[in-house]
Amino acid sequence: MREERRREDAIKTFGLVIKEHRLQRGLSQDDLASLIGMDRAHLSLLETGKKQPTLSTIFNVCVELGVEVSVVFAEIERRIES
Repeated sequence: MREERRREDAIKTFGLVIKEHRLQRGLSQDDLASLIGMDRAHLSLLETGKKQPTLSTIFNVCVELGVEVSVVFAEIERRIES
């Protein structure tokens, strides 16, 4: 049960982290979704933690936001550990 909760927390936190990076770069959801070839509604579900991202999606989002995947993962880990 604990691992399930941790996974859910990581998915929600991923959404928060990418939203923060998107906003820091002045991008709308439409802008980022277009850059990664995704529907805006799908991106919204990712940012709210209602949809689990694939590895490919994580990579594509990070590339377009100009942030290393390892940085995003470290940020997620830091937040769910605190």
